[in-house]
Amino acid sequence: MTTETTSVLRPEPEVCPRVRASTPEREETVARLHHALGEGRLDLDETETRVAAAYAAQYRDELPPLLADLPDGGSAADRAAAPGWPDIWVSGVWRARAAVTGAPGDRPTSRQCRTAALLVVAALMWMSLCAVLGAAAVG
Repeated sequence: MTTETTSVLRPEPEVCPRVRASTPEREETVARLHHALGEGRLDLDETETRVAAAYAAQYRDELPPLLADLPDGGSAADRAAAPGWPDIWVSGVWRARAAVTGAPGDRPTSRQCRTAALLVVAALMWMSLCAVLGAAAVG
């Protein structure tokens, strides 16, 4: 076989068509640009220019150049992730215990968190009962 026949038998690699950008992909880019603005990495004019380009982008390959000179900060969801309710509860119990005892100590145990929850529920029930009885006494 000659080189001419082998090149004829080998199929040409297909060129991948450009993939259109979705609205969430554009918004992720815009969120990263706004984050960079908040960090002082971009000024307002440059941010506005890049945001306009991100919203005008039709294809995915148009978005990465808008972020090329910015550090990779993970996804917007990772950056904006708020603590969950259990974490907030433990933090509240920890701070309340530190305020009462005067010493921060270790992280509260699950038993201490349950006890704090029961105390909060009891206090709310007491306040509700006092409000109902007070309203009944006045009216």
